Amino acid sequence: IMYMKTKAIYNLEAASALIDKQDERYYTASIHHAYYAVFQYMKYVLANTGTSPLSYKEQDEKARSKGSHQYVIEQIVLRIALQMGTYKKARKFGQVVRELKGERVEADYSTRLFTLEECLACKQQAEELIAKLVIYLETYERS
Repeated sequence: IMYMKTKAIYNLEAASALIDKQDERYYTASIHHAYYAVFQYMKYVLANTGTSPLSYKEQDEKARSKGSHQYVIEQIVLRIALQMGTYKKARKFGQVVRELKGERVEADYSTRLFTLEECLACKQQAEELIAKLVIYLETYERS
């Protein structure tokens, strides 16, 4: 049941390992891992927290029409808004996730090579997003 959370943490560690190689050939690949750490952590939070958790199977089924990433992001934003009682932080969270996703798409599909600074910024963004998920949602985990 904890596997998705573990995968997220491993992806964050993989991003760090690629950056720590201090070799520009590996920098761009780190962005993929940074984004997927956030995506997997969001899936974990949806499945394991709140008053109406969504199983991984439910997430996959409900996401079919609009794409899993968009669906998961929308669900997380909604839950943050409900939990925090405001849309401001929730909207900002969604915006930052979408920006990181945009970087991941570019890292995966374009010929562009990312710099060390850009990769470090993406990894930091991923760490901050996961920390916010913990603060906003996981703190209120069902016991």
